[in-house]
Amino acid sequence: MAGYDAVVVGLRCAGAPLAMLLARKGYRVLGLDRANFPSDTISTHFLWPRTTAMLGGWGLLDRLAHTGCPPIESVTLDVGPVSIRGRPDAVDGTAVMYCPRRRVLDAMLVDAAGEAGAELRAGTTVTNLVWRDDRVIGVEMTDPGGRRCVEHAGVVVGADGLWSRVARAVDAPAELHQGSRSCAYFAYWSGVPTDGVEFYRRHGRVILVFPTHDEQTCVYVGWPCDETDAYRADVKAGYLATLELAPDLARRVAAGRQAESFKGTNKLPNYYRRAWGNGWALVGDAAYHRDPITGMGIGDAFLGAQLLAEALDSAMRSAVPLEAALAGYQQELQRRTRQVFDYTLLSAALDDPAPLAAFYAAVARNPDATRQIMNVLAGTLPFRALFNRATIARLTAGADALPPRTG
Repeated sequence: MAGYDAVVVGLRCAGAPLAMLLARKGYRVLGLDRANFPSDTISTHFLWPRTTAMLGGWGLLDRLAHTGCPPIESVTLDVGPVSIRGRPDAVDGTAVMYCPRRRVLDAMLVDAAGEAGAELRAGTTVTNLVWRDDRVIGVEMTDPGGRRCVEHAGVVVGADGLWSRVARAVDAPAELHQGSRSCAYFAYWSGVPTDGVEFYRRHGRVILVFPTHDEQTCVYVGWPCDETDAYRADVKAGYLATLELAPDLARRVAAGRQAESFKGTNKLPNYYRRAWGNGWALVGDAAYHRDPITGMGIGDAFLGAQLLAEALDSAMRSAVPLEAALAGYQQELQRRTRQVFDYTLLSAALDDPAPLAAFYAAVARNPDATRQIMNVLAGTLPFRALFNRATIARLTAGADALPPRTG
């Protein structure tokens, strides 16, 4: 009964690449999304080199560059008394970083999926899954005109985000859940210059600054989740008061103009869900979500899409049973992302950086350590490789060099 090899529900940063990669391999793919593109969504939308490297491998990096998104050449980590400036190492020969608006990036990915041969239906809402006994065999949906339709597939993939309808329909359990640790609001500003990306960490507060499309700057301000009500009571006042913790940034923002209204949420859970079952799989935020504070979400969505495409290809070529391929996909996804997950939990706690001030000062003086901390921020070096007692003690004591590390 399978009309398609795969139906992909959700066509943003996980679903569109998955549809593209499968279609490029010659599979019959149907991609569905309730949104029409271009379309915006809440997102920090930063691309570290490990993310741009995947775009490069897919042949899409030059296309992104041609959208007018400014390339990012440096990263500044400011912890109050100490500011560290550098950039992470290249990944697979790609060093460039970007912070594209999601309305641009997502539309580009959807176009690439269509060009690869995937059938795409925007403005379409999936209402239920179709089952045969205990196996998912398709989806029910309503089209933009409100008409009901059913399509069948060999596998149905939920790439439909944090509140995934597919995950709820299959009752996918959370295998690891840490709840929300921070809340945040962000806005886009015109006339706010920034030299690269800026991260400001203070006790109980974080500020992220990214240059993006249309000569605008995204400024993100995070507080602990248990202070959500106070923040929400007067978002602008709390936001601007937090910027005063970084006086130079506060002056730049005050001289600029807010271009769009504040957007934000306190619904930022950290979890892994069971990501596969009988005839179904999950990818992107539907499978794995972490606080956006580390800017890893898009990179992890791309990674999940790539791993799942490889797993499904193996199963569809009958090299391995579908269930074994999907189990292997989830295992590899967790292996490749667990260090990032743990590092994100620590970052989202918004602990006071002051006890590590001497360590950060030593890092700022040491080019090797600066390179390593940038790779930690970028998710290509496990944070424990630098943030461990021996290395902290060695640097604080004035070591000139560290043992060589690789990502």
